Amino acid sequence: MYEEGASGDAVTSRIYRDEPIPRTAALLAGATPPEYREMRKLARSYSIYENSEAIIFYKQGKFMEEFEDDFDFGGEFVRYFPTYQAMNDRQLRGYFSWRTRVRRGIVEKTSLSFAFVYLYELLNQIGTGTPEEGFRRLKSFHEAYGQIDSAINRYARLWLRDYVVYYNLDRSLLDGCPDAEADRAILTLMNYGSHSTDEVFAALVSLSPYRLENSGFFKQYPDDVKTVVAGVFASLSEYYGKNRRNSLCEKFFGKLQTGTSYNMFRSAVFFDRIRRREYVYEINDIYRYRCSGGGWSCDRFLRYKDKLRQIGALLKSIDALMRLQYGFKSALKEEKTTRLFQSIINAEIGKLLEAKRKSARSEITLDLSRLPGIREAALATQNRLIVEEPEEAAGPAVAPPSAPPPETGPAAADEAALLPDAEYGFLGCLLDGGDWGTFARERSLLPSVLVDSINEKLFDRFGDTVIGYDAEKPEVIEDYREELRGMIRK
Repeated sequence: MYEEGASGDAVTSRIYRDEPIPRTAALLAGATPPEYREMRKLARSYSIYENSEAIIFYKQGKFMEEFEDDFDFGGEFVRYFPTYQAMNDRQLRGYFSWRTRVRRGIVEKTSLSFAFVYLYELLNQIGTGTPEEGFRRLKSFHEAYGQIDSAINRYARLWLRDYVVYYNLDRSLLDGCPDAEADRAILTLMNYGSHSTDEVFAALVSLSPYRLENSGFFKQYPDDVKTVVAGVFASLSEYYGKNRRNSLCEKFFGKLQTGTSYNMFRSAVFFDRIRRREYVYEINDIYRYRCSGGGWSCDRFLRYKDKLRQIGALLKSIDALMRLQYGFKSALKEEKTTRLFQSIINAEIGKLLEAKRKSARSEITLDLSRLPGIREAALATQNRLIVEEPEEAAGPAVAPPSAPPPETGPAAADEAALLPDAEYGFLGCLLDGGDWGTFARERSLLPSVLVDSINEKLFDRFGDTVIGYDAEKPEVIEDYREELRGMIRK
């Protein structure tokens, strides 16, 4: 058995020493690394446990946590709830080779099931040092691969929120999530009294399917629209608080749903290894998660689309009615809405217009000492303009404008051009005691809109509001009556 005189170590080494088996390069290239076989053996140890699929996935993932491969896999892997156990050896090598490149910053399109396996790994903190690092990797992969295949987006968005809640991370990580933005808007509306006009307007617009901020009328009168929108919401809220069982916010968003059963990391292969017993995570005052005895529940508003459409209908009605009262160039078909909503919208519009008229009057009242100088400057400007224009023949006399004024001649046109025919005729009615109400109705115009338009056009000349509108009746300011009369009779 052994040579005489040979030492025991030499004999042992000759008898038991392993000899390497020569392998060709081709054989080495196709060899499956032994880690895959060892990984599969783990499945036998945990197959008897409840939720064994999630446990096996977690244990196998931790075993292969730092493993890398470099294999050219040209196949496909398609599986609902994909796991390592569901893959054959070639698919496993294809997955881990793709994961190796992802971890090196090379995110490439692959089988969708591979992408979900990688997401499952991150949810289970496989390959991440801390929960915070896991969140960053999860968000980064969602942003990168979501642009390649949007099929992961709706799941990844949900899991990002669950991840923060489950691992008890800082709630500021959820600031950019769509649900968080919607909740902030609802909280603003629930506490509208402590928020500015701009904040209330922004909250309603963010929840509305009707894009009021893109309206041509809003672009021309942004501050007026914001004021009316905030005023309408406040008035409606007060009315509902006093006269209805449910608040306005409950009408728009429904009641706060409490104790609704919740499946953490729904549609994912996830091993609940923390197993919280009594735990509450509050995102905000209207959105919180609870875990009691291992079962999860959620308190929140459920924002149904048909509910949010009511906000859209309200904003569109405000847009349509403001266009009508302002005499805007293009009308808008009003949404079907209740008489209550219409009356409150019209009341808020009227309140704003009245406030603007009073503001204009009060400004002049404070500057009465400057009035003679303003009028002298206006007359001097007028005289300079008359001198610079070539002399023209006077037109025919203008009849008292209790009806629409007749055509004017060239000289009169120099003054009348300041106002369109309808406003010119309306001003004549006021000066001569004509029936201004009938005049406006026959032309489907609002007297308040005519007054505002005339005041705006003549302000540069008079430096003042020339028509007041008190007690629903327009009146020419007495200081300017004769000058206006002379202007329209030229």
